[in-house]
Amino acid sequence: MGDYDRYLKQEVVRLQEENRSLHEEVATLRHYVDAIHVLTEAISQLDPTSPPIPLLDRILYNALVVTDAQEGSLLVRDDETDELVFMLVRGDVDREELLGYRLPPGQGIAGWVVRNRQPTIANNVRADERFYPDVDDTFGFQTYSILAAPIEGRSQIHGVIEVLNKHNNVPFNEIDQDLLMLLCRFAGEVLDAMLQQEENSAAAQDDGVAWPE
Repeated sequence: MGDYDRYLKQEVVRLQEENRSLHEEVATLRHYVDAIHVLTEAISQLDPTSPPIPLLDRILYNALVVTDAQEGSLLVRDDETDELVFMLVRGDVDREELLGYRLPPGQGIAGWVVRNRQPTIANNVRADERFYPDVDDTFGFQTYSILAAPIEGRSQIHGVIEVLNKHNNVPFNEIDQDLLMLLCRFAGEVLDAMLQQEENSAAAQDDGVAWPE
């Protein structure tokens, strides 16, 4: 009977572990489905004919919602200097001071994303050699975790969307990364359209110039 009792106890423990694992998988799937629903609704409400800056700000807002992040920023690449410039900011950080702030070429996790043209997750930034602490030090902010993805379009990198500090100190995961990548693709299309409009306006002005004889 002793061996049989031991076997039953082991089976109970095994079944409890399987049950706990299944509950975790169901919770993860439910979160993914909920996030996809939010993302689908958000994209369906975006109007491509709207002015680009409010549209990009809405994309950044939705990036925070679907990844459950506390702060976020959208940085664009300066073609001439290769610096990344803070174009939009959401969260507790001081927007007025941070907007326009420039990251040196290749610096920080955002710089790594641009250089490698791929997303990344850093759930412990202080232990990550790619982390650039100057922003935190300059603006009195505390970054714990970062998820960043590139904004691409027309065979070039336009910039990066970063989301920071997931609520309740939960780490970012691959589902968050996939959702952010979808929003970055849309942001790339918006920036493509904005650049095309600027090029068309410049071309129209050139055509209207009366050159001296």
